[in-house]
Amino acid sequence: MHVKKIKSHRILLLSLALWLLLSGCEINRLNNAQEMYESGLYAGAIQALDDLIAKGHNGAIVTRAELIRSNCYLELGKTAIEHNNRSLAIAFLKLSNSEAADTELTQLYFQMAEEAYNAANRPLAKNYLDTIIREIPNSPLIPEVMLRRIIIYMEEYQDRNSTWEDYKYLYDNFPDNPYEIQARYYVRQFIDTKIDYAVALLEQKYFDDALRELFELSRYPVVDTQRINHLIADVYQAQAEEYIDEQEYIEADRMFRIAVQYNPQKQEEIDARLESITSLYVQKGDSLLEDRDFEAALLHYNKCFEIIPDYAPAREAISRLRQIQEDIRRAREIFAEGEQLEASYKYAEALQRYNQALALDPNPDYRERANSMQNLIEAERNPTAFARRIINEYRGGLLLKRIAAKREEILQSHEASDIQDSGWKILLSTGQYKYEARYDLLTPTDTYLYVWQINLRDRSIVPLNKLSEALMQ
Repeated sequence: MHVKKIKSHRILLLSLALWLLLSGCEINRLNNAQEMYESGLYAGAIQALDDLIAKGHNGAIVTRAELIRSNCYLELGKTAIEHNNRSLAIAFLKLSNSEAADTELTQLYFQMAEEAYNAANRPLAKNYLDTIIREIPNSPLIPEVMLRRIIIYMEEYQDRNSTWEDYKYLYDNFPDNPYEIQARYYVRQFIDTKIDYAVALLEQKYFDDALRELFELSRYPVVDTQRINHLIADVYQAQAEEYIDEQEYIEADRMFRIAVQYNPQKQEEIDARLESITSLYVQKGDSLLEDRDFEAALLHYNKCFEIIPDYAPAREAISRLRQIQEDIRRAREIFAEGEQLEASYKYAEALQRYNQALALDPNPDYRERANSMQNLIEAERNPTAFARRIINEYRGGLLLKRIAAKREEILQSHEASDIQDSGWKILLSTGQYKYEARYDLLTPTDTYLYVWQINLRDRSIVPLNKLSEALMQ
C-alpha cells in the first residue's frame, strides 16, 4: 500500500511539471503573436493565434488569444474600409465579432444604405437597413435606421402595416428619441385609417378586436388621446347594451362603469339609460303584480338592483308587493269568517266580512259573494218587491219597454177593450229564493204569455218559454 502512494505522488508531480512547461511555451507563443499584432502583422498574428487557440491547454491564454485575434480582424476590416473594399471589410468585421466591429459594420451598412437611397435605389437601401436591424439590433444607430426604413416603407411601398410595426418598435424602445419624434410625421399620414378600422369593428360588434386596436393606439403619441378614450368608452357602452339584452345586468353595470372611466361625460347618459331599463322592469313587475304573478313580479323588481343598487322605485314596489300579499292573506281569513257567518244565516254580518275582504283584495269571488249576501238580505226583507225591482232594472228596463212596445203593436190592430192585460205578477217559484214574473197579453185572436224565473240570490233571470226568451234578445 505504501509503495502505491509513492507512485501516485510521483505521477502528480510529473503532470504538474509538464503543465508548467506547456503553459510556458503557450505564453511565449501568445507574446509572439501579440508582438506581430502590435507591429501590424495581422495576418501572421491570426495564423499563430489560430494554432494556439486550437491546441492550447491553458484556458486563460486561449481566451486572451481569441481577444487578440478579434482585434486583428477588426484592424483588417478598418484597413479594407480605407481601401474601399467593402465586401472584404464586412467579412473581416464579422470575423472580429466584437462590439467595436459591430459599430464599424453598422456605420458601413448605413453608409451603403444612404448611397443606395441617394441613387434612388430604395429597395437596396432597405436591404442594408434590414441587415443592420437583423444582425446588429443593439447598435446605437438603430433609431435612425428605423426612421430611414419607415421613410422607405412609405415612399417606395406605401406599406402602412410595416411602417406601423417599425414605429411601435421605435417608440417602445426609444420613446421621445429625436428620430422617433420625426417618425410620427409619417405615421400620422395614415393613423386615422387605423382608428376607422377600430370603429368598423365596433359597429360590427367585434368588441374585443376593437378594444385591442384602440388600446394599442392609445399607447402611442400619434393619436388624440381623448378621442381614443372616448371610442374605448363607446365600445364598453356597446358591450353593456349587449349584456342588457342578455339580461346579465351585473356585467352590464361593470361595462358601463368602465365606459364612464374613459369618458366621464357619459355619466349622465348612462345613468339615464340605467334608469330607463330599471323603470321598464318596475313597469313589467307592476303588470305581473296586477295578474297576481307575485314570483315573476318580484324577480323583475330584484333585477333592478343588479342594474342600480338599492333602486328606490324597486324597493317601493317590493314593499307594495309584500303589502298586497299580506292583504290577500288577511282577506282570505276574513272571507272565511264571512262564510261561517253565512252558514249560520247571519247575512248582515257575513256581508260586512265580505266587504272587508273585498276592500283588501278585489277578488271577483269576494265581490260575487258580497253581492249575493246583499241580495239575500233584501230577499229576506221583502222578496216580492225585490223580485219586481230585479225585473224593472234588468238591462235598463228592457223587459218593461219591450212589453209596452208589444202592447202598442197589438193596439194597432185591436181595440183596447179587446185586449186583456194582466200586468206584472210576481209569484213564488220552486227552489229557495226563486220567484216567477208573469205578464199576459190576450186578444180574441192571439195569446202572449211571458214568464221568467228570478233567482233572488244572484239576480239572474231565466226565460221559461220561447216567447219570453225572444223578448230578451
